This record gives sequence, C-alpha cells and structure tokens, in this order.
Amino acid sequence: MSVFNTCDRTILSVMVDEISRDLALDDRQMGFLMGLAFAVTYFLAGIPLARLADRWSRPKVVSLALFTWSVMTALGGMAQNFIQMALTRVGVGFGEAGASPPNQAMIAEYVPPERRARAMALLTVGSIAGLALGTVYGGWASSNWGWRIALISVGLPGIFLAGLFVFTVRDYRQSDDRRVGDNLWLQMRELAAIKPFVYLTISACLVSIPAMGRALWEPTFLRRVYEMDASQAGVWYFITGALPTAIGALFFAYYIDKLAQRDKRWYAWLPGIVSVVLVPLTITFYLYPTDLSFFGIMPQAFIWSIAASLLGAAWTPATMTLAVQLVPGNSRSVAAATWSMLASLIGTGLGPLVVGDLNARLEPAYGTEAVRYSLVALSAAPLAAAAMYFLTARAMGDGKVVGKQPLTARSI
Repeated sequence: MSVFNTCDRTILSVMVDEISRDLALDDRQMGFLMGLAFAVTYFLAGIPLARLADRWSRPKVVSLALFTWSVMTALGGMAQNFIQMALTRVGVGFGEAGASPPNQAMIAEYVPPERRARAMALLTVGSIAGLALGTVYGGWASSNWGWRIALISVGLPGIFLAGLFVFTVRDYRQSDDRRVGDNLWLQMRELAAIKPFVYLTISACLVSIPAMGRALWEPTFLRRVYEMDASQAGVWYFITGALPTAIGALFFAYYIDKLAQRDKRWYAWLPGIVSVVLVPLTITFYLYPTDLSFFGIMPQAFIWSIAASLLGAAWTPATMTLAVQLVPGNSRSVAAATWSMLASLIGTGLGPLVVGDLNARLEPAYGTEAVRYSLVALSAAPLAAAAMYFLTARAMGDGKVVGKQPLTARSI
C-alpha cells in the first residue's frame, strides 16, 4: 500500500515536460499540481480521517483511502486541461490523507518500542519504492505509451489492492482502546500541550520543504541539465535518489533504535545533525560540472546526490517513531496525522511551488538551467530544520520519553 501511496503522489515529477506541453501549462502551474493541489486537501482531510480511524477501524479507513486515490490517479490520465488535472490531484490528496497516520498507529501497536524505528523504516522503504516506481516506470511508460496511459496504469492496481488490504490487515486494539475524546478541539489542545511534539512537528515541516522540492523537481533537473529523456531520468533518479534513500532509511533506523535505548533524544539529535550535513552535499551536486564522469558512464556529480540521499533518509523513521511515543496511545493516528499533514502541506505545498516559481523567474537569464539554481536556493532550508530538531531534543529533558496515559474529553 505504501508503494502506491507515494507512486501515485509523485509520478507527475518525471512527466512534467510532456504534461505541460499537452495541456499548455507553465512551471508555476506544474508546481501547483505537484504541490498545493495535493497538499491542501491532504492537510484538511488528514486529521478528520485519522480521528475516524482511531474511533472506528484503521484498516477499513486505509482501504477506503487507497480505493479513492487510485481512482483519482487513473482519472488524471483523462484530464484535458489544468482545472481537470487539478481536481484529480485534489482527489488524490483526499484519499492519501487517510493512509499514513493509521498505518503508523498500527505499527506502534504491532511492534515493541525498541524496534519501532526499524518497522517505521519499512513504511519509508515502501514509500521510496513507490517513488522509484513512479519515476522509473512513469518515465518508461510515458516515453512508450504517453503520460495518460502511465497514470491510468498505476492507478488501477490500487483498486484491487484496497480489497486485499481490508480483508488481510487486522486492527488488534481492544474495544476500550478505541475510546477517543468526543471533542476534537480538546484532543488537539492536549497534543499542543506536549512541547516536544510541537517542536517535532515544526521540525518535520521545515525539513519537508527541501525534501519535497528535491523529490519532485530533480527528475526534471536531470532531463533539462543533463539532457536526458523521461526514461533515462527515471532510471538515474532511482539509482542516485530512491535506492540510496531506501538503504539509508534501513541503516539509520537500525542504529537509531540502538542509540535511543540509551537516550531517546537521539530520535531528534540524529535528524538535526544530518540536516546540517545535507546543505553542502546538495549544493555541490547541483553546481557540479556536468561534463565530468566516471569512465563515460556516470556523471561525477551523482556521487554527491547518492550521499545526500543516504543521509536524507534519517529524519523520516526517527520522526515517525518519536511522534507516536510522545502522545497517548488512543491518539496515535491523530498525532501522526497532525505532524504529517502539516509537513505535507508546507513541504509538498511550498517545496515544488517555490522551485517552479523560481524556474519561471530565472528562465529568461538561465534557460533550461534555471532549475539548477532554483534547487540550490532551496538547499539551505535544512539548517532551520536542524535548529528545531535540536530544540525538540532539549524539550525532551533527560531523554526518558514516556507517553501519557490515554485521555478522554471528560478527563481533560
């Protein structure tokens, strides 16, 4: 499910030039389609759907969500103009809002605390596999069959997977564990009173801006700056971006579980440290000369991209794990929705949009290489995220994080 969640969300990134040419769109409009059109709905629907999952059935909510976004992805292949395409992306955002938070909550129930980061990393790996599927398959399908068939063909399998999910995944909570405060405002106020959770949410929002800007515009960067076609860009993005990110997620998740047994502040320290290191790595990648290569096979610049992708994977499993450990057990879906929906709204909403806007502004001076300097401008954003991660660790006190007991509106 996690594979299709990210594939359907990001597949547009490798087909920007084909879609913009067929529908007569500019980079600002494509940035909107990849960003705000999805992110605003994802944000608005996320918390209500997460609350429904906590109160009713997490697997059923996830299955309905998967069915919805799969149908809307397939309908995107039939869009004839900007408005129709934007409406399908809004539908994808609404559907995907119901998936990740309940899944994080279920993993927190299935897996003991000392192994949760590794379990969350598998969700991350699924997402990265989806990003790879979207770029590699999307680029190949777009080159051979056109972007419309590419969208339809990745949307249809999710419809069948939704049925498989609802009949095979179980919600193991006891009935008493499903009591959630009747007043959402009181429940949100309780989460807002947990300072480390608030700081962690801000951290995730800040780190998501460059992460999503890079994820959704880097295939276009490869096509325009390195003069690749859609299929080549998809393959190279998998090699330099998706694959090392998956490896990094598993590597860091394993070691952060070990480190957190001694001090849970490592869940915040590690993403903070990594965010600082990411800045020089990504800037070097974007500005490195394109004519230097290893034996005429791989551009030398790609080494910097691989290094950045390996390190950039550290923040996701750490954030997912810490978020569900900071809150009451019966609010885990809502808590996961709160930080992830806000991070998606700000990261997916602003990251691609800022790059697209900068592309349009810089194009008269730099032509097709404008995307290079747009991504460079975005590369300093992780420094602000690092500061907030360190503040999160400080707010955790001595690092002995113990989630509060489940609360109800009456007890609040």
